[in-house]
Amino acid sequence: MFELIISGAIIGIVYSIKSIFVLSKPLGKKKRWLVTLIYVLITVGLFLFFYFTSRQFKELRESNPELLDFVVGGFFTLMVTCLALGVFHFIEDLIWLVKAIVRSMKGHAKVSKELGGSPMKRSTFLSKIGLGAGALALGSFVWGFTRGKFGWRIVEEELSFTNLPKSFDGSKIVQISDLHLGSFRENFEPIEEAIQLINELEPDYIFFTGDLVNTYFWEADPWVPVLQKLKAKRGKFSILGNHDYGYYGDTSDEEQAACREGVIQRNKDMGFTPLINEHAILEHGGAKIGLLGVENWGESHWFPKLGDVSKASEGMPDVPFKMLLSHDPSHWDLHVQGKEDIDLTFSGHTHGAQMGLRIPGVLELSPAAIMFKRWAGLYKEGKQHLYINRGMGYLMMPGRVGMPPEITLMTLRSKEA
Repeated sequence: MFELIISGAIIGIVYSIKSIFVLSKPLGKKKRWLVTLIYVLITVGLFLFFYFTSRQFKELRESNPELLDFVVGGFFTLMVTCLALGVFHFIEDLIWLVKAIVRSMKGHAKVSKELGGSPMKRSTFLSKIGLGAGALALGSFVWGFTRGKFGWRIVEEELSFTNLPKSFDGSKIVQISDLHLGSFRENFEPIEEAIQLINELEPDYIFFTGDLVNTYFWEADPWVPVLQKLKAKRGKFSILGNHDYGYYGDTSDEEQAACREGVIQRNKDMGFTPLINEHAILEHGGAKIGLLGVENWGESHWFPKLGDVSKASEGMPDVPFKMLLSHDPSHWDLHVQGKEDIDLTFSGHTHGAQMGLRIPGVLELSPAAIMFKRWAGLYKEGKQHLYINRGMGYLMMPGRVGMPPEITLMTLRSKEA
């Protein structure tokens, strides 16, 4: 994956140089070459700085996380801006490649007459489009790495079920996920703002679907009094995510076990009830429903496969309606949907790739769609539902571009069969 990203960055830089060369033609020959040379020196210099510095990722993560954020954020900004600048010239070259093949098959003169046009005029037009796209990309990433990662978005959903007891009609559930507290480095103010927004929703339940930390359980220590401020009328419940097991540092088996137990304890200290392959019975108005929580189960070989719905169900009384907390949505596809008697599952994990383009009610695009079969929002198969929260925190890429941090408000409704 890293090699693919680097290759994309190099291609983007090369074609962005072509775009700048075309755009600077009106300046005259000498100034044109000077502008292009300055652009090359700055762009290639930044790329080399980001590339070689990022090779010290593990060391920087421990010793200088601020520099690491700058390097990763700068690299993504440079890469996407250059790609936006040059993508139209890349497409143009593909078109001319097709033309060359057609010429060789049909004859140069005939095809030139049919396809015609002025290559340089088209190049100038494409360069101007690319310049606009590059400026938009640059602005979006600068915003995403500064303010966008704290631009909390409340996503409201309402689901109706015939088997939901009447007394639970109108129950409000707030789901949060993927806090990654280590990334915030004790920058409390934005999270406190999010907590205020959540409390103003007056939820009956708060579900946290994992990834409290990045690597070490002690990352959560300064945040205990902050997260204690979350208020829910009937209870706060949580599970573990793949990062809550300490797998992503140079940690021993003993340290990983300590991380898991440490995260569970921090959840308790924050007022959550951790469900570790366990269940809870939610009672209201004389009726009962079930809430199951499982450890992380991920399809990728990198992620722990500890989630066990059967174990979580052991000893559960017969209830008409069941919900499940499971961090990784691949678990729902492979072990829940069509296999378990679960009505509604809450997941996270994907972050929506922390990058995307959304037109409300029309479309939502994200690189996450390449990596995950289901990556954000609400899904339904038969009578079973899955909701994937886009996450509140951030990891690796120190920001969010077109993919705001999410607070989900799910309202449950009971309807006649």
